[in-house]
Amino acid sequence: MFERVLTKDDFEKVYPILAQSFPETEVRAKEDQLALIENECYHLYAIKDEEEKTGGVIAAWELSDDFLYIEHFATLPEKRNHGFGGKMLDLFVEWNGKNVVLEVELPEDALTRRRIGFYERHGFVWNDYPYMQPPMRKGQEPLPLRLMTKPTALDVETYEGYRSAIHQNVYRYTKEDLGRVNK
Repeated sequence: MFERVLTKDDFEKVYPILAQSFPETEVRAKEDQLALIENECYHLYAIKDEEEKTGGVIAAWELSDDFLYIEHFATLPEKRNHGFGGKMLDLFVEWNGKNVVLEVELPEDALTRRRIGFYERHGFVWNDYPYMQPPMRKGQEPLPLRLMTKPTALDVETYEGYRSAIHQNVYRYTKEDLGRVNK
C-alpha cells in the first residue's frame, strides 16, 4: 500500500497532493521538496488504494532509533471522510513500529479541531508544550503548532530531544537559530 518515491517522475505524481493539501507555510517549494528524496533520513511514500491508484502521500523522517517524525500526511479530497486516511495512517504507524511524532495546527477553528480529533481517534496524544515550526520557505515566519505523539504523551525531556532532532535535521536549524525560534 506504500510505494516509496525515489524518482523525479514519481515525485511529480505525488507533489500536487501536498501542494493542494497544505498551506504554503507548511510545505516546501517544489524544488526543495524534490531535493529531499535523496536524503537517507527522508522517506516519501505514495499511498495506494485497493485499485493501486495513488490516493494520498506520507512524508516521514527516520531521525533516531526510537521515533519517526511524520512531516506530511494527506489524502486526495475524494478519499477523505471514507476511512481511507485513517486506515492508511494506522497501517503506516504499525508497519514502522516506532514512536511517532507529528505537528498539528493549534485548535483555533472547526477544521483544525477536526484534524486534531482525527489524530486522537487514531491513538495520537496532544502535547501542550509550546512548539514553533521553523519556516518552510525563505522569508516566512515561524509557525506556532503543537506536537502530537503516539503511543503516549511526552515528558519534557523527551519532548526537548524530539523537538531538537526535528529542528536540526528536518529544518536545518542551528542551535543559535533554535534559540530564536523557541523563545
